[in-house]
Amino acid sequence: MEKIGFVGTGAMGSALLSRLKLAGVSVTAFDVAPKALNEAKELGAQAAASAKAVAQASTLIDVVVRTDQEVFDCTLGENGIFEGASPGTLVLLHSTIRPTTTKKVAEAAADKRVYVIDACMTAVPKVARQGGLTFLVGGQRALFNRAKPHLLSMGKDAVYMGPLGSGNVTKLMKNLVTASEALIVYEAIQIGKAAGIDYRASLELMKKTKSEPFLNRWEMRFDVSGTELKFISGANLYDKDVPLAAEVGKALGADTPVTEQLAKLGIRLNGGKYTI
Repeated sequence: MEKIGFVGTGAMGSALLSRLKLAGVSVTAFDVAPKALNEAKELGAQAAASAKAVAQASTLIDVVVRTDQEVFDCTLGENGIFEGASPGTLVLLHSTIRPTTTKKVAEAAADKRVYVIDACMTAVPKVARQGGLTFLVGGQRALFNRAKPHLLSMGKDAVYMGPLGSGNVTKLMKNLVTASEALIVYEAIQIGKAAGIDYRASLELMKKTKSEPFLNRWEMRFDVSGTELKFISGANLYDKDVPLAAEVGKALGADTPVTEQLAKLGIRLNGGKYTI
């Protein structure tokens, strides 16, 4: 049976710990912030003095810190995980970081016969506490298979995405799509504002007339029958309406850099045709 360690017990880390508590799993944990470590103790974790001490007590370690540098610090740094990890230990990097960071950490781990995979998380803390988390995993499939029972004790699903770093890339893809919706809505509102339309009225109108989420009907736009993804532009939207929105926004003096680039992309994917 794996001995579970946690490095990073902030908002997301504590959400995962709450799931492990429900599953009756014992955990040794460390966080540089005393408040976060105290919260981990309240969730039943055994507090450790350092990431090194966590590694000394564990065979599988969840790293739930925020930035690339924090990942480096808690794995490669003084009193870090690799100072205390025994050969065969598996380290799961849950952070939204660069795939190159994951690979550098894995290379350093290999010298100590320690294993690393990326297992990025797709939900906010509230959803994670409810068991709604999905893990996106990159690395050796055998290591994914080893980690999967543990991951499923914290979330609803764990999906193998491919080689090391694939989880990092997939998480960034997902977040790009999520964040872009708000950015393009912001720009659309700027076009309306430049035309004298109240932004509150614009937002309410968009809510009332919203379409079904694109990802529920992606087959309309993407042809996946061949070796390469093909974009199906259809009529009006990509060869006319998006470029027209960019043109009108520019004429009105609205600041819409994303819209302008989307218009160029739409025209290119439509074979360079701009239909007005």
